[in-house]
Amino acid sequence: MSQLNPTKKQRTIGQSFSAQHNSLNFLRLALAIMVIAGHSLGLGGFGSDQILNKTSVGTLAVFGFFGISGYLIAASAARNNLGRYLWQRFLRIFPGFWVCLLVTVSVFGVLGWSRVRHPGCDLSCYIGAREGPLQYLAHNGLLKIVQVNIAGGPAGVQPFGWNGSLWTLFYEFICYLALGGIAAAGLLRRRSAVLAGVVLLWLLEVVVVSSPALNASIQQHQELMYLLTFAPIFFSGALLYLYRDSVPDSGRVALLCVGFFAISFALPIGKQALLWPMTAANIAAPALAYPVLWLGMHLPFQRIGSRNDYSYGTYIYAFPVQQTLSLWGLNRLGLAPYFLLSVVGTAPFAVASWWIVEKRALGLKKVQFRKLLGIRTTASEASADRDTMQTDSLPRTSEPDPLSALTSPMPVPLQATEAMTAPE
Repeated sequence: MSQLNPTKKQRTIGQSFSAQHNSLNFLRLALAIMVIAGHSLGLGGFGSDQILNKTSVGTLAVFGFFGISGYLIAASAARNNLGRYLWQRFLRIFPGFWVCLLVTVSVFGVLGWSRVRHPGCDLSCYIGAREGPLQYLAHNGLLKIVQVNIAGGPAGVQPFGWNGSLWTLFYEFICYLALGGIAAAGLLRRRSAVLAGVVLLWLLEVVVVSSPALNASIQQHQELMYLLTFAPIFFSGALLYLYRDSVPDSGRVALLCVGFFAISFALPIGKQALLWPMTAANIAAPALAYPVLWLGMHLPFQRIGSRNDYSYGTYIYAFPVQQTLSLWGLNRLGLAPYFLLSVVGTAPFAVASWWIVEKRALGLKKVQFRKLLGIRTTASEASADRDTMQTDSLPRTSEPDPLSALTSPMPVPLQATEAMTAPE
């Protein structure tokens, strides 16, 4: 009797994911461009990018960013000690962010100021204005965006400030810090505890979305609302990393996750999304982490962004570029030309950000502070240092970017501009 072949075991995402050959950087760039598309509608005055009053085009892109980031950052947290992990996270976010703020006040803000007549006033009025460029830098320097305009500008365009995309970086970094704390407590080695915590967090989100009273209440506490929106997605990505040797690599599972998210649009719970209330789509968003990562494993675009990652620069510079285009009336050319001009106009800033700022900053991630300070290390400490000096994130996936971070218009001015479209 012939011997039967044993059933072939399903491959896991841990087996299928290749640090050297994946399309995650391509996906992040695509998500950044998706944010530009969503913002083109609102910033160009063409309407809203809302999808069935449950979410928006830009918001979907941001969900994808947080899912990818959770997976990659969990890998970093598992490999590095807390100090080096935080240093690498700082290098990935802050240098590019700070230079973006400087470019905004020195280039875009000046262009916006010159576009409006100021009789008897020269550039010194711009510099010394109340809530001017110096205050913009000081108020926003720690990622929490509290000032969106500079010297009253941009004037004559949609009231979303100079950069309505940066606000999500704050919540991305909070997720980094939380994951670092979990790693420092040794809980990444107890993945069932992390799973239980993420499930409880998600159930809390379900309760808040389902309760009209709680949903209305949390909108008065925006920081909590955004964290409750983004954290479950980020930590779903982290869980996929922790369980990567158990989670199957399956296109069917990816489709089921997308289907679950689509069904959420029909659920009769949550608010209708005019500007970032908690909707039914929020509670299904963590399911998007799997299909986004699955696409990153299987799409044939490994070479795009494998060495040079322009997605972060695209994300952080697109918004002021689009506002500047609107200041000069180029949105009146129509939606498609405005979108294309936005992408083309953003590209030089994204490329410069990578080559001049981000890549140089990331070159510092292996700095050995003990050597710089002249502190002698023991043999065991040196060995541990070598272990943690492995590349943060995954080799050819550059460094995970914020995220995040990408959105549809909606900075902190939520209170001031109740009609703006939902963010990144």
